[in-house]
Amino acid sequence: MVRVDEMVTVSVNPKGEPIGFGWRGGAYLVLNKPVRWFARREWWVEAARVQRGIGAGVLEVEMWRLVASCNEEKQQFELVHSLIDNKNVWRLNRVFSK
Repeated sequence: MVRVDEMVTVSVNPKGEPIGFGWRGGAYLVLNKPVRWFARREWWVEAARVQRGIGAGVLEVEMWRLVASCNEEKQQFELVHSLIDNKNVWRLNRVFSK
């Protein structure tokens, strides 16, 4: 497993599930039904502060584990989805070894 933490562009289906993403010049096609869960932000590391009274929801991020392929090579990836200033932000968090 390699920790990456890089921005990626993600295409989603009508349900909001990733169906493809672009990373380092490659176009990756999702090959399985992605697995979704929620995790806590590392708020103690991040510089941004949450305004008092906003709520606990801002501390959670949406995580996706999926298998994708670029040039016929299948790999497992972990994506992180969050809303920042009402914009969808996607990051590639981890790439798992074959």
